[in-house]
Amino acid sequence: MTTDDYYRQRMTTHITTKQLTVKLSHRSNPDLFDRGGYWDEPTDSGKTQAVKINSFAEASKVCSDFIRRNQLGAGNWTGGKIYEGRNYVGHVSFNGRVWDKDDNEIVVD
Repeated sequence: MTTDDYYRQRMTTHITTKQLTVKLSHRSNPDLFDRGGYWDEPTDSGKTQAVKINSFAEASKVCSDFIRRNQLGAGNWTGGKIYEGRNYVGHVSFNGRVWDKDDNEIVVD
């Protein structure tokens, strides 16, 4: 097993002893200035929330639920950063896809 294979396997299964968190946040989209920056009024404030998660798959679900609940567009989504302890390890895109810190996709179920 190469180092890259080991790293990919670790990131996919992500066995860790440190707590994983994903950050949730949104902002006004300047392209929607005439609508107040949002398609509809969001339920949650735009203030960053840190949510404890157990896996990258859970991070994707938590982010997708937040986006749907707040009826956000891609221009509103500013969250999705994933941390292991204080270390940045990846992010969730607006479409729910997960990426490692080097922008390689992590396939989740």
